[in-house]
Amino acid sequence: MSSALHLAVTEPVSAPARRLLIIHNPVAGRRRRGLMGRVVDALRQGGADVAVVETTGPRDAERLAGLAASGALTDGRIPDAIVASGGDGTINEVVNGLLAAATRSPPGPRLTPLGLIPLGTANVLAAELDLPSGVAELARTLAGAVPRTIHAGRANGRLFTMMAGVGLDAHVVEGVDPGVKRRIGKGAYVLESLAQIARWPSPRYRVITTDAAGHVREHEAASCIVAKGHFYGGRFVCAPDARLDESGFHVCLFEAGGRLAALGYGAALVTGRLARWTEAKGGSGYRVVPAVRVRIEGPVGDPVQGDGDTIARLPVDMETAAPFRVLAPPLRPVSRLP
Repeated sequence: MSSALHLAVTEPVSAPARRLLIIHNPVAGRRRRGLMGRVVDALRQGGADVAVVETTGPRDAERLAGLAASGALTDGRIPDAIVASGGDGTINEVVNGLLAAATRSPPGPRLTPLGLIPLGTANVLAAELDLPSGVAELARTLAGAVPRTIHAGRANGRLFTMMAGVGLDAHVVEGVDPGVKRRIGKGAYVLESLAQIARWPSPRYRVITTDAAGHVREHEAASCIVAKGHFYGGRFVCAPDARLDESGFHVCLFEAGGRLAALGYGAALVTGRLARWTEAKGGSGYRVVPAVRVRIEGPVGDPVQGDGDTIARLPVDMETAAPFRVLAPPLRPVSRLP
């Protein structure tokens, strides 16, 4: 490593000292190994009080977040922020733990802001928040950024921060091999998508949306993604006008069924042409509708994916959850988003 690069990644952070509790998933980030340690070094050099705990298995990040929010992991002192170090699944667990701790009866502790050290395959929430990728810049954000308020969604009681989906999308998420995912990253989703499409039975889903004015509408779709943010699967744009700092959803309806349509949707998504699908198909095929509540019915027991993990089964009811705060730069206007 050159001296210039060494200085760039270990530069101390000059910002007001914060007490940070980092919940780290040691399984995540094989291709980004070492990032968390360098961020912690930069934080401590800048005067931050940093404690780190590691997860030991599924849902452990959620448990640890609930304990951390009450100060149980830091000698009774509630951290100024709780940082999720891992992929989108780890972040999802931490958010569920934080909001559950804040809504317990009797009343739980105050809602502690969330910070992110993105180590996963897609890091969709980090992309949506426009988090910096450099070590010093990311540490500076954790140490000094003003918390921003964003809104999560809730699906059958389980929270999601970016999107929830049914249909091919959810079956791919449920079917992907974790070992293959660790070895080849996003390529694992491509392989599983092709395998699912080859045997896809093309079920239909009934999507019932309620908008802000109380109007209830029914739709039929081959797949559906209920979006909180505009990114999907990394930096692919699915819902161009969705924003995390607004309540409600942008419901993406993939109306055409069959294998060829599934391949076409996938190609349109990765090439940035999904919004043009409706024009190409003569006014049908793909639509985005606003909603404050969503109910989806279909094959009973079908998976519902949220933030890249299975979080529920059909039928599913979705609504906006309580807002929470996250350490991130100011959200940009939609017109400036890619």
